Amino acid sequence: MFQYGRLNEIFHYIKKHDYISSERLASKFDVTERTIRNDIQEINLVLLENGAVIKLKRKYGYYIEITEDRLFGQFLEELEKENKSNMELETSKDRIRYILSLLLESDDYISLNEIMDKVFISKNTLNNYIKTIKKIIEKYHLEYIAKPNVGIKLIGTEDNKRKCIMDHVITYDFDNYITGFTKEERALFIGIDLDYLKEITLSQLKRRNIETSDYNIKNLIIHLALMISRVKQNNYINLLDIETDYSIMGIVESLCKDVEQYYDIIISKGEKIYIYLHFVANTHMEAADIDDEWLERSVQNILDIIYENYSFDLRDDEILTGDLFRHMKSIFINKSFGLNIRNPLINTIKNNYPLAFEITLTAISKVFTKQPFVLNEEDVGYVSVHIGAAIERYFAKRLEKKNVILVCGSGQATIRMLEARLNLYFSDKINIVRCISYNDYNNYRGKDFNRIDFVISTVPLESKIVPSITVNFALKNKDVESISRFINRINVKKEQKESAFFDEELFFRFHEVSNKESLIRILCDKLKEKGIVEDEFIDSVLEREELGNTNMNDVFALAHPMKLCARETKVAVAILDQPILWGKEETAKIVFLLAIKQGVQKDIEHLYDSFIKIVNDSKLQQKIIHSKDYNDFISTMV
Repeated sequence: MFQYGRLNEIFHYIKKHDYISSERLASKFDVTERTIRNDIQEINLVLLENGAVIKLKRKYGYYIEITEDRLFGQFLEELEKENKSNMELETSKDRIRYILSLLLESDDYISLNEIMDKVFISKNTLNNYIKTIKKIIEKYHLEYIAKPNVGIKLIGTEDNKRKCIMDHVITYDFDNYITGFTKEERALFIGIDLDYLKEITLSQLKRRNIETSDYNIKNLIIHLALMISRVKQNNYINLLDIETDYSIMGIVESLCKDVEQYYDIIISKGEKIYIYLHFVANTHMEAADIDDEWLERSVQNILDIIYENYSFDLRDDEILTGDLFRHMKSIFINKSFGLNIRNPLINTIKNNYPLAFEITLTAISKVFTKQPFVLNEEDVGYVSVHIGAAIERYFAKRLEKKNVILVCGSGQATIRMLEARLNLYFSDKINIVRCISYNDYNNYRGKDFNRIDFVISTVPLESKIVPSITVNFALKNKDVESISRFINRINVKKEQKESAFFDEELFFRFHEVSNKESLIRILCDKLKEKGIVEDEFIDSVLEREELGNTNMNDVFALAHPMKLCARETKVAVAILDQPILWGKEETAKIVFLLAIKQGVQKDIEHLYDSFIKIVNDSKLQQKIIHSKDYNDFISTMV
C-alpha cells in the first residue's frame, strides 16, 4: 500500500496515539523532523484515496482524521492482510535475519537506501548489521560484494546459500516450529502453499508406513519449500551424483512429480538429490552402509569410558545400548552425506541436564576422533538425553530403601491397616522390617536396632537409639507429608551436601581478569595449593575448554576437567565485577571450577541441581554477583 516500509510504520504509530509530536516521531524512527513531514505527505497521498488524512494540531501533534468510515475500514483490512505477509522486525536479530534473507534471495545488487527503508534503520546501524552478516557468511564460503553508488550483494554456490538460509534465516523456536506454519515462514515463502506441501509429504510417509517426529516432518516441508522458491527464481543446486537407495528415491520422485505439476516447474536431478538427502536426514531410513560391528564396539567403548571416569555402570543397560546404536547409526549416515542436523533443544539440554551432557561429550570426544565421525555439540545433545535417562535408571535401581520398625498399640488389625497404607505411599522409600507392639518395643535393646533406620509409631516413644516419628493409625494426609519430610531429614540435608563442596579459601571476587585462561590458571593454582588437585588438573580443564565452551549462559560458566582427577570434591568460585569473554561472543561473570573426586557421583547430583537453579533464575544470578563475601554467597546458594 505505502511506497516503502517506514511509511507503514509511521502510519501505524500515529494510529496508536490520539496525538503524536513530530519530535517524537523523528526520535522513534531515527530521522529528521523534515523527513517526517515529507513522509506524512507521502502517507496522505495514499490515505486521501482511502477515506482518511493525517493532520497536525498545534501544540498537540499529528492525528488521523477519518473522512469516510467504510472506505477507511476496507483500507485497514487490506493493510492488515499485507502486513501479515511481512516478517516481524522487532529486534536487531530479526532485522539482521531479514537483511540476510534479502541478500541471499537476490542475484542483483541491493542499494543501502533500499535496505534502510525496508528495515527502518540508520546508516550507522546498517553498517553494524553488515559486520555481523559478514561474520555469519564466512563459514558458508559466501563473498560480500559492495559496489559504490550501486549497492551490495552476496555471491557463492547455491548449496552454501541454502545452508545459510536454513541456519540463519529460518527460526527454530521448537514449540512454534512443530505446531504449524508461522507468519514469518509464510512471509519467507510467499506464493508457496505450505499446507499443500504438508499434505503431500504426510501422504507419502503414510503410504509407506514411515514414522518420524513432528520436527523432522516440518524440516522436510521447509526444505521442499526452499527448493521450490529457489527453482522458481532459476537458482538450481549442483550436487554431485550419489548412489541412492531405490525405495527412498521412489518417494522423492513421487513428491517431485506432484510439485512439478502444481507449480509448473522442472525439478532437476541435482534438486532431487537435495530432497533425497534431507529425506534421509529426517526419516532415519538406512541409505548408506555403516559397519554395525564397529558401531557396537564404539558404543561399548563409550560406556566403558563413562564407567572408568564417572563410575556410572551403564554397560548392561540394554535399553541404552539399543537406543545409542540406532541413534548414532542415523547420525553417521547423515554425516556420510555431509549433513549436519540442527538440534533445537541443545540449549535446553545443556542448561537442564549439564551432568549428562558433560559425561557424554567427554566420552564421545575420546571415541570418535576422526572425520566424518566427529560429533558436534548438537549431535552430542541428542545422545546425552539417552545417557541421562540411563543414569536416572541407574540411580533408581541403586536407591536404598530405609529399614523401618512399625510400632502400634491398638492390635494386629490396626497395625496391618497402617502397614498396608504405608506401603501404598512409600513402597519405593521404606522397607518395613517388623511390626511390633508398644511393650515389645520397650524391651528392645541396641542390638535389636541393627540396620534399622527409623521407627514409625502410633504412640510417642521415649527411646533415643534410633529416630522415630509419631503418626495417626489412619495415616492422614498430614502424616504422609510428615513422613516424607522425616525421610528427607534422615538423609544428610541437601543444603549441607551442597555447602560441603564450597570453601571460603576457594571463593574469590575479581575486579578485572585479562582472559579466560588466566582465570582458570588462578583457580587451578588455588586448588593445587590446598592439595585438592595435581599438576595434570589444569591441562585436563583446558582440554575440556577446547572441546566447546562451558558457559551455561551469558552470566554463568561451569569449568571442569575432562576426567575425575581430584583428591576431594570442591568447587572454586570466581565472581567478576567485569564480564570476561568465555567464547567468541559469550561472556561470564560467575565462574565455578569443579574438582571432582572419583566415587562421589551421587552427591554431585545435588550440586548439579544447584547449577540448574542458577542457570534458570536470573534473580539468583544477580544475588550471587552481588554477594559481599563468602558467607553471603553460601546463604544465597542454600
